Amino acid sequence: MKEKSIEMAKCVLVYCLGLFIMALGVSFSGTADLGMSPVNSIPYVLSEIFTSLSMGTWIIIFSLYILIQFVILGRDFQPWRILQLICTTLFGYFTDFTNFLADLFLPDPAQMTLAPAVVYGVRLLYLFISMVLIALGILFYLAPNLISLPGEGIMQVIAHKLNKPLPVIKMCFDCTVSLIALAISLAYFRQFHGIREGTVIAAFGVGKILGLYEPLKPAVHRFMHGLEREETAL
Repeated sequence: MKEKSIEMAKCVLVYCLGLFIMALGVSFSGTADLGMSPVNSIPYVLSEIFTSLSMGTWIIIFSLYILIQFVILGRDFQPWRILQLICTTLFGYFTDFTNFLADLFLPDPAQMTLAPAVVYGVRLLYLFISMVLIALGILFYLAPNLISLPGEGIMQVIAHKLNKPLPVIKMCFDCTVSLIALAISLAYFRQFHGIREGTVIAAFGVGKILGLYEPLKPAVHRFMHGLEREETAL
């Protein structure tokens, strides 16, 4: 019983670490200002418009994705999906904290008096760091196989309901939320804000970088479950 409790504690630790690293990646992406990842694009744009609410708060508000899951599933809705609210609340608070750290320690490219090409290079560097962090965060976040964030949860529900491959649904979902964020951005700012070339780069880049982390998976599972469990799984 004690071993099970320790194992669960390790899984929760890895899970929370993954959420925090992803939030840090989101903050780097926001500072780069080359476009936010699709799933976070609407909360980001809304936080830039309604500044009284932080981006983390908007992420928590978009727990409404859980309600959409309920509408789609109807009587088949599993009560455990409500726990996604805890997950997204934690991620929202992490995002606000890492945004605070970014404002405190990261030089803002918009305030730099360097040549435009150099400033853009700094933005690209932040974007690259963002992708590295988000990919690493995804690795840790997925490893314990616990609760999905609501955005991923709704993709899984739609894929199951339509009997379509998850990657296809993810692509459609990402395009849909990106277009919504773009429409809001153009309506308010009269320019691309929150959806730019970085959104496209991250959409492809994060997956590629995540593949490079594959060799780390055994070590993560060994930390959570021990050597014997890992060998059994293999």
